[in-house]
Amino acid sequence: MTAEDSPPPHGDPPIPVAIRVLTAADVPAVVALYESLDAHDGYLRFFAAPPRDISILVSKLTTVDRGHAAIGAFDSGQLIGVANLVRLDDPGTAEVALVVRHDHQLHGIGSALLARLVKTARDRGIHTLVAEVLLENSTMLKVIAETGLRTRRRREGSATHIEIELGGEPEPEAHGHNRTPSR
Repeated sequence: MTAEDSPPPHGDPPIPVAIRVLTAADVPAVVALYESLDAHDGYLRFFAAPPRDISILVSKLTTVDRGHAAIGAFDSGQLIGVANLVRLDDPGTAEVALVVRHDHQLHGIGSALLARLVKTARDRGIHTLVAEVLLENSTMLKVIAETGLRTRRRREGSATHIEIELGGEPEPEAHGHNRTPSR
């Protein structure tokens, strides 16, 4: 990352975004976002090329029930980011994934989405989020670290398995790092 690519100081993103729960009505927008990812961003999100029929995955992600949650960030009505969770066999644990459109990265949107997803998970009785992040995805690793929540990390080949503990509040030094953006 060069100085020109460095993220802005912590706080609100420079653009006003609206963050809300995604539903089945948002499937076309989520599909369009995933289809707009360049090869590198698609690889960072899916660890491979995005699935050919992404609409099947998106339909599952936007199902509103106790096992799924998807949160979207919108700029002027256009979907620019998605964070989602899927509850695992252990009902207190859910897997999390996050993507922000390339031209909106490094503006705090991913941090805001993850903060909202953490709140949603806590409200549903989930105490641990699990993320699989490629080692080269330093931006996502930083977003998770800046939550200030306790994590356990384990390297698995080219990825890091991260367990994010939701039981406590963020560590004091992390306060203010993941504010919700303006609406």
